[in-house]
Amino acid sequence: PRGVLIMKRIQPIHIYVGMVAALAVGLSFWLDWSLGVADINRSALGFAVLLALGVGSEAAAIRLNVGRASGNTSITFIPLLACVAAFGPAAGVVFFLFSGLVVEFGIRRKEKIRAIFNVAQYVAATAVGGIAFSHFGGQPLSTLPVGAPFPPELVWPLIAFGAGFLLTNHGLVSLAIAISEKRDVAAVMRRVASASGGSIISDVIASPIGLVVAFLYHNFWLGGLVFSLLPLFLIRNMYLEKQKVEDANRDLLTALVKAIEVRDEYTSGHSMRVQDLSTLIARAIDLPDRKIDDLRRSALLHDIGKIEVVYEQILMKPGKLTEEERQVMQSHVTRGVDILRSLSSFDDKIILAVRHHHENFDGTGYPDGVRGRQIPIFARIIKVADAIDAMLSDRPYRPAMTAERVRRLLLEGRGTEFDP
Repeated sequence: PRGVLIMKRIQPIHIYVGMVAALAVGLSFWLDWSLGVADINRSALGFAVLLALGVGSEAAAIRLNVGRASGNTSITFIPLLACVAAFGPAAGVVFFLFSGLVVEFGIRRKEKIRAIFNVAQYVAATAVGGIAFSHFGGQPLSTLPVGAPFPPELVWPLIAFGAGFLLTNHGLVSLAIAISEKRDVAAVMRRVASASGGSIISDVIASPIGLVVAFLYHNFWLGGLVFSLLPLFLIRNMYLEKQKVEDANRDLLTALVKAIEVRDEYTSGHSMRVQDLSTLIARAIDLPDRKIDDLRRSALLHDIGKIEVVYEQILMKPGKLTEEERQVMQSHVTRGVDILRSLSSFDDKIILAVRHHHENFDGTGYPDGVRGRQIPIFARIIKVADAIDAMLSDRPYRPAMTAERVRRLLLEGRGTEFDP
């Protein structure tokens, strides 16, 4: 029946998006729309410039990938804060409603359900922040005479606005992901927090610039906004350059590992597969995305110590290794640590994961014989992923094992070789 077919098409996420949209409308009506709105009518051109800054900031957002999560980071929070400081929270709702509709539907052309959710959750977050702003007695700069000094009593209402906005944004996005992926809400919130933590910190640090923009606009009108474009451009460029460096480092590491493994047909692609398997394990235990990013680098580099030719000759040996050859092979973990410590871009979490990825849970591994929870979590994950890929791959001394046998050996090794 047609009605049943329509109901099947309606997913829980559609209902949730409808609820968020209704919440955004309801919270928006709760705001005091008389506060600062009259001043917008007198300063329509200045408000239009702020709207253009919002659209430009969102359109020029930088794509970020952290672990499994991906999203955009932009400087939109700065002109939003300037808009709220200058004209009040109702103007902030108009700011995000306009910029969101233009960017989501006109520029990014996202799927309708995603575009509606993004606009609605931003409007709802702005409204919650606006309610907090009014609760703490916030009055926009437009209510003050031109030339008046910046009122210190405006700082706390703006802090309340920022906190309300960021917490609501975080909560609504987390719940949307949890519903879509049928995951635990608390685990998703931790994941979203880890993925967006850097962006939130950047917004908090850059927040005073939003106040400066509002103050310059209030006292110098369009000239103040034009003067504000330079620091906004510099901040956005700083984000972009930081992302370019991170992308270049990631590509360089991948190329280096591929260059090491191309010498051996049996281990070609091994580190990339260990990286993917480690990521699957980390997701299954709800490791935060920020940690997954470090884990992925650790897994990619776990065999970096094998860069020297001496290991290549032993790896290609079809028979049993001598004791001397075994000791040489085991030295690849400490050699890898030496290489990573000579570089400044790797912290201890990654270095310790490389050092301990051959430790056994019962303490019989190498190089230090540590056991149980003393072995770093990254190393315990890589240990399992490394073993899975090794057993599923052809080696000079044996053919690849079946998946069923690999599963059996993993279960037999719980608590001895592997983390149970």
